[in-house]
This record gives sequence, C-alpha cells and structure tokens, in this order.
Amino acid sequence: MRTKEIVSVVTPTYNRAYILNKCYESLKIQTSKSFVWMIVDDGSTDNTEELVNQWLNEGILDIHYFKKKNGGKASALNLALDKVDSDYFVCLDSDDTFAYNAIELALKQLQQIKKNKKYCGILALRTAPNGEVLGGKQIPDGIKETTLSEISNKFKMRSELICFYKTGVISQHRFPEIQGENFISPAYIEHELGKMYKFLVSRNTFCYCEYLPDGLTKNKRNVIKKNPKGYTLVKHQSFELAEDFKAKSKHCVLYISGCILSRDKDWLKKSPHKIMTIVYFPLGWLVYKLRYR
Repeated sequence: MRTKEIVSVVTPTYNRAYILNKCYESLKIQTSKSFVWMIVDDGSTDNTEELVNQWLNEGILDIHYFKKKNGGKASALNLALDKVDSDYFVCLDSDDTFAYNAIELALKQLQQIKKNKKYCGILALRTAPNGEVLGGKQIPDGIKETTLSEISNKFKMRSELICFYKTGVISQHRFPEIQGENFISPAYIEHELGKMYKFLVSRNTFCYCEYLPDGLTKNKRNVIKKNPKGYTLVKHQSFELAEDFKAKSKHCVLYISGCILSRDKDWLKKSPHKIMTIVYFPLGWLVYKLRYR
C-alpha cells in the first residue's frame, strides 16, 4: 500500500531524442522524489527508445515507457490517462523542463485542495528560460481560483499554463481522437473541467518553456490548417463559456472560421448561440479568407 502521494509526470514525445535529455536532467534534481515519469513515445523513428532504455538501466528515476503508433499528442495523453494510477497528473512537454523544486511545491499546494471537491487541481503560468512568464502578464493579485475561460476572457491573458490535476478528476475525461487529424489543444480538457471545477491559482515557477522550430506552438497556423476539426471543437467551447459580449463575439467569429475550414455543414445547428452566429457569419468568413486561404 502506497504511503505517500505521487505525481505522474507525463511527457508525450515524437522524434525529440535530441532535446528529451533536458527533461530528464530537470527531473533528476527534483527536491521531492514523489513522482513517476511516464514517457509516451508517439511512434518516434529516432533513437528515443534507445535513450530511454539507457535511463531505465541507470535506475535513477521511476520511469514508465510506452511506445505507440503515431497518432498525435492527444492520443498519447489519452494513453497516459488510461495507464495512470497516481494521485496527480501533469504534462511536461518534451521541450520543457521543471524547476528543481516543482514537484515539492506542487504537492504542498495540492494538499490544500485534496479533499475540496470544488477544485480539479492547481495551475500556474509557464515561464521562459529568462524567468519571465510567457505572455508577460501574471494572473492578477488577489485571484485565488480561476478557470481557463476566465484567464483568457476576464483577465485578457494569452499565457501558457502548467496544470497539476487530481487524477480522480482528469481520468474521467479524454481528448477526442479525430480521424485524419493528430492534434487538439490541451485547452479542450481544461475547458471541460472549467464547466464543473475551479483551479487553485499558484504563482510558483514550476515549468520553463522554450519553443523549438519543430514545436506545435511555433507553427500554430499550420497546425490549425491540418487539424481544423479539433480547432473548431475548442473554439466552440470558448464560444459557449465566454461570459462577456466582447469575448463571446470574438469566439463566435473564430468558431465560424473554424467551421468553414473544417467544412462542417452543421455549423449553425451546433452553435451555442445561433442568432449571434448568423449575424457574425460574414466576419467569420473574412477571417477564414485572410488566415487560411
């Protein structure tokens, strides 16, 4: 019987052997060893498997390695959600690193909300290597709890988040796996959780993030064009959850452009606000023409 709480640190990876060592080094120096590292290899063709086997032989970290057919980050995270049996769950991307005390700090805050069913976990902003929060704007002082929708709409922030989830909550959710597409934003599950739960806000530095030339964030527009249905699903959520008129209008336009891009004939039927969607259709078409044609 396990006597201490454990965090599953999940790293989906595809052909990132050249950078994955940075993740490994940041995990080796954690002040708390109360974690397992779940590496989900999304069908890499480089020497990722050989590298992980080397680490397994070293025996320094508790590593669980899974290799699967290439299907994208969402399917890799779904596999991790199928396998996880720890208390908490966090995604550490293959081009990110943890602060040396990330696990220790996270567990202290997670203890505060362990029995409070209002919370699904804690969130903080990702940090650039120079120590600045990505997006350049911290969550306002005095805000103790929030959702992704509030961060983007109420606080007008376009920041990257690091979330530590209660496994018992996030394990009830999965990312849609869409035929012909291999990416959907992590915001999908964060929005779903935001319908029922809050995140406890942390201002600790947990994660350092450096965007690489082959990264998903760096190639955002191309990723959207290749994965239009997943993009539209997330924009539908944003449209549905936005509370003020300005934010709802913005997400309505982006939802429409996504529907056009994905050739969704049921765009109006699926819309959470049909009259607004009809009114803004010309603007949505214009955004589609300017961004994706």
